[in-house]
Amino acid sequence: MSFYRPLSPLEATYIATDTPDYTPFCNQFFLEGEGTLDLDAWTIASEKAAIANPGIRLQLKGRWGWRYWDDRGPLPTVRKVKTDWDGTSSENTPDIFKPFDARNGPNAEIILIESTNAAPRILFRTHHAITDGMGMLHWLDECFRALNNQPLKGSKGTNNEWDIIKQHEAPKRTLFEGNCVSLSPVSKNPELRHCRWHRSDWPTDGKKILAKLVLSASIIAKKHHNDGRTLFRIPSDLRWYQGKGAEFTLANASGAFDLETDDESTISSIQTAVRNGMRSKADLAVFPSNLYLANWLPKAMMNPKSETIRNIHATGLYRMTGTVSYVGERDPEKLSDKSFTGRSLYGIPIALENRGLFMAVTNTKDTLSVTLGIPKALATHDELVALSEELHKTFSSL
Repeated sequence: MSFYRPLSPLEATYIATDTPDYTPFCNQFFLEGEGTLDLDAWTIASEKAAIANPGIRLQLKGRWGWRYWDDRGPLPTVRKVKTDWDGTSSENTPDIFKPFDARNGPNAEIILIESTNAAPRILFRTHHAITDGMGMLHWLDECFRALNNQPLKGSKGTNNEWDIIKQHEAPKRTLFEGNCVSLSPVSKNPELRHCRWHRSDWPTDGKKILAKLVLSASIIAKKHHNDGRTLFRIPSDLRWYQGKGAEFTLANASGAFDLETDDESTISSIQTAVRNGMRSKADLAVFPSNLYLANWLPKAMMNPKSETIRNIHATGLYRMTGTVSYVGERDPEKLSDKSFTGRSLYGIPIALENRGLFMAVTNTKDTLSVTLGIPKALATHDELVALSEELHKTFSSL
């Protein structure tokens, strides 16, 4: 066994939600493309990437506040499945979305998917407690470097979000969560649990994407709820706070800042709010000073009860209206090897039920891939598809 890094307070909250048959905090990226998927080649490449990036093969050790990550955990699982699933939604998914076991691992896996009804795709999955979205993208790049026999960059850094936060003075928090409406009418089935998702591609010019998404969602929410409060969370990458030359860390190093909209909000005002939030280090303000206590709290205190979730759905008031996770423009063709050419990259939103909506967004120069996640209590599959179309129509009109 080998100590690699401590478990961060935020990671402790992620692990607290785990059950034997469900891992809510799970990072998932699909890479869709053309060609063939060689299981043997991928198994070798995955091992090379794991050796160069030990943060992808972590295993939880220790107890309470003394928990830590051991970097000698099992290698990521690599497997191949055949299915007729088209990959556009959570409906009729094959049995591939398995829960993770932080203590026994592996906490990362690669699934090669061949479908009779869609293009071949690769699903990359990790427990969110070992890395975040930007860490995932680094891992994807490393796997393809290994496939193409290129030098791997590795990731020697081990700083997590708490390590970075402690190095800076955060501004005073001015926005607080709660009493926010969703983009959907109040639930008629508040007892339903878990979430569903749907993915679609929109044409784009690549301009003002984040601001237009937030404004579009705000317009729809206010249409359904009149004077309801609309608050959005924008995740950010805290790694840049470490300064130039810092070793890349696979650990969770994500922050976030919150943005409240009203009837006077515009694309310009939202862009200004985002810029001001970054300049003022507002993405550090969402972390309470006593967050470190999460390492010591019992699981039950960080895991909402079913009755609490049911009451949230029954009132129609959420912790926030939505979360917009936008990782920027990516070139999926760079994620290619001699047998496979990447064409589209998209993420699956984290499945949380105390928010009204989740967006996971990537884009190429001319295509926006938008995956919407929503509590099942708020929308059926058909209703989610309709909401996606409404969001697209509103986005295109701005």
